Amino acid sequence: MSEPFLFKVNLGGMIDILANHLYSSPDVFVRELLQNGTDAISGRKLLAPDFQQGCIRIRIQEQKSLSFHDNGTGLTEEEIHQFLAVIGQSSKRDLQTGRILEDYIGRFGIGMLSCFMVTDTIVMKTKSVKNPAHAYEFRGSPDGTYSIAELESDTVPEGTEVIIRAKNGCEDYFTEEKICELVRYYGLPLPFPVLLCREDGTEERINVCFPETGESFSEQIMSLGKELFETEFLGYIPLESKSGLFSGVAYIMPYAVSLHAKNKHRIYLKNMLLTEDGESILPKWSGFLQCFLNTSQLRPTASRENFYEDELLAQAREELSKCISDYLTNLSGSNPDLLREIIRIHFMAIKSMACEDEEFFRTFIPFFKFETNMGELTGKELLTHTEPVSYALDMNQFHRTSALMLSQNQLLVNACYVYDAQLLRMMQEYDSSFVAYPLEYTTFEEFLSEPPAEAFRKAKRLLDSAQEALRPFGCTAELKAFSPAQLPVFYMLDENADIKREIQHSRENAHDLFFSMLDAFAEEVQDSRAALFLNWNNDLIQKLVSLENPARQKTCIEILYVQHLLTGRFPMQGGEMALLNQNLIKLIEWGLS
Repeated sequence: MSEPFLFKVNLGGMIDILANHLYSSPDVFVRELLQNGTDAISGRKLLAPDFQQGCIRIRIQEQKSLSFHDNGTGLTEEEIHQFLAVIGQSSKRDLQTGRILEDYIGRFGIGMLSCFMVTDTIVMKTKSVKNPAHAYEFRGSPDGTYSIAELESDTVPEGTEVIIRAKNGCEDYFTEEKICELVRYYGLPLPFPVLLCREDGTEERINVCFPETGESFSEQIMSLGKELFETEFLGYIPLESKSGLFSGVAYIMPYAVSLHAKNKHRIYLKNMLLTEDGESILPKWSGFLQCFLNTSQLRPTASRENFYEDELLAQAREELSKCISDYLTNLSGSNPDLLREIIRIHFMAIKSMACEDEEFFRTFIPFFKFETNMGELTGKELLTHTEPVSYALDMNQFHRTSALMLSQNQLLVNACYVYDAQLLRMMQEYDSSFVAYPLEYTTFEEFLSEPPAEAFRKAKRLLDSAQEALRPFGCTAELKAFSPAQLPVFYMLDENADIKREIQHSRENAHDLFFSMLDAFAEEVQDSRAALFLNWNNDLIQKLVSLENPARQKTCIEILYVQHLLTGRFPMQGGEMALLNQNLIKLIEWGLS
């Protein structure tokens, strides 16, 4: 067997991978420098638990250079060779066990390379707290070469300073405004100061969450949300994991958003920004929230721009969902007015939550509003309805039958909206005395009474005229008595007749090429029934009964038929619309004559 060979890494190729495939933007070099400084400070705390003076100092030469200095643990010469010259070897590993230490953010040992996206040379000056008698300067180039020189120890403070100069085209990243923006973006909740050091010797802390003001804590939280997301939020939900997985706040949007909206969040891992995308950790129904969230134990992906999918992430997702649900549930007692406003604006998201969580459903169902033929009713009002409730799954069906059912004191719910039908079914499980069933199970003939026997004799001429008028449309005419009396006719068709109307409507608007196919569909639909019921209780029908001219009776029936189709939102077919226009012209001519 031949001797083993070592892989060689093309550093230029690695930098191209970082810039174009791993990292989403050159901006991340600021994040990586902050992370390295933060981890160095964490390392020093492990060596000296009483150390509380950690900080990062930043110095900027506008559009020329910048330096990041941390007073963390620093590096020895051996560690420089080991951790900066070996791609993928992280200084955050325990050298004996190889395990990533939990106090650290970085994991993969490639963060420093991100600086080559904006500079041609990385200069690092470092002095280790473990060996303060020696200090070193590291110079690295993107061609893979580096050098190390020893410096006078007393000229280098403890910790590490990284110095980079802007390469052509990247000068805009080397400005005070840009660096301060990125530091606040990536490291706002860091527990130690990140200081901007100016030439006049003054220092300003960049990462301030809550400046000293006269505002209360709640007001400060709301001010932070406005600053982060440029929105005046309706309120906020505290997010605190009982297991210590996360903490933060979820801001409630002041306007309605799509249920599947992808809002920008600020989600941090150990106080460093990981992602703006909450899809991996937030509930799928949380589109009405924008979150400022910090987690401590979840694992990042290699790019450190999202979370690694594992059992811990699933647990965090579940706890976050419960946090939000519990808060909104408690609002029903502590602040019902705010709860009503949240439901009014974000009813789609809240309904989605209720369909997934039984406890949430029990809390919110009294506040949900449903459209009915008796006006808008709350879930609480529906549950007090003692008679069975019908619900329509088609908007046109709801409008066609609302008046007829209302006249019989029958409650009809418009369940065409997303989640409403599911909520009605859940209401039956929640309260066994509440009965709801789809409208297709309703037998409308029950609402149509037989008129007196004498009525059929009087109305024979009108019924004959109606049969003649409706025959071309595959419809029969029948005499019934029903409420409301103001309704002269009621058109009813079974499922097969409805399908035939749709096919005919499509045929009249389709290309010739599809005629045979649509005709074949129509032939398969058998035993259809469509009927126009004339209301004996209606004054207009009584007038038509007494009209002795069959032709005029036929004209009026055709007008009533088409008018009912229009109000019932049926698709028009076979010249029905033209028929209405022709007959209206006839009425005008009769009046003029």
